[in-house]
Amino acid sequence: MLEAEYKVVEFSEGASQAWDDFVCNAKNGTFMLTRKFINYHGERFVDSSLMIYKNDRLIAVLPANIKDDIAYSHQGLSYAGLVLKQLIKLQDALSAFYVVLKYFDEKGIKELIVKQIPSLYQLTPSDEMNYAFFVTKSELYRRDAAICLKPSMYRPNENRKRRIKLAKSHGFDIRETNDMAPFWNDVLIPNLQISHDGKPVHSLDEIQFLKDSFPENIKQYDIYEGNKIVGGTTLFTTKKTSLAQYISATPYGKSKDALSYLFSHIITEKSNDFEYFSFGHSNEDNGHVLNQTLSYWKESFGGSTLTHDFYKTKVSHYHLIEKLIR
Repeated sequence: MLEAEYKVVEFSEGASQAWDDFVCNAKNGTFMLTRKFINYHGERFVDSSLMIYKNDRLIAVLPANIKDDIAYSHQGLSYAGLVLKQLIKLQDALSAFYVVLKYFDEKGIKELIVKQIPSLYQLTPSDEMNYAFFVTKSELYRRDAAICLKPSMYRPNENRKRRIKLAKSHGFDIRETNDMAPFWNDVLIPNLQISHDGKPVHSLDEIQFLKDSFPENIKQYDIYEGNKIVGGTTLFTTKKTSLAQYISATPYGKSKDALSYLFSHIITEKSNDFEYFSFGHSNEDNGHVLNQTLSYWKESFGGSTLTHDFYKTKVSHYHLIEKLIR
């Protein structure tokens, strides 16, 4: 019987090390899916993460939280979904998704919402979940368009080359730092307040905690004129890909194209740290609105588009998988 071979276990803090060890060796795991990262949220989300076993061997984990009668994977993370062991078979991945959906159905959950793990973060091809979403007739309700490039394919257009050259001649100083406060307090927060009347997803205390906890994965590069910061970026770097999680400049920094010089420097001088570089997406309204100016700016470095998909699955549709795994 399938349920005797595969089982779902609710995550408990005592399993934190086993979870993190599994994620670090998974085919699509990153530091952002470890308990060490997830736990910075504290009590903000009702954790409902799951560990899936086959014959008592861990084959997948699902970072998750529940709100009302909906399960999310995960509201506090940029991406999640099933994290799979390195050499998993498609049938085992489908079976894992089957028992997860059935588990949620029996708990009275109506829907599972998943932010897929983008393919650039996968160490080996891992589209098992995409196939599972197809089989279960899941709804693709959001698709963001991120701009990415390989450093070896760095080809800024002529306009960007000129602006990089001008900014470089201005005498800016690029500094890697462990102190997140100057960028947060003097650049990012004021800029978001002016342009969007908003604030960063992470508070200064949160991002400093994460930086201190993951010094090799989270990098901060600031750009200065003399002793005055004029811009910067916060990079979240996995084994394969570095993502510009935050990008911002002061009005003066924008006028001098300081960020063009900063990213040219990172892509050309820090490329040993990553195989791919992602500028992130330029979307609003679940991907239906594209900030064309921002997207073009990212593309002008030689980047091209990679999509990031978001799915809604009716958990009662677990039965649609049965014919493939029985």
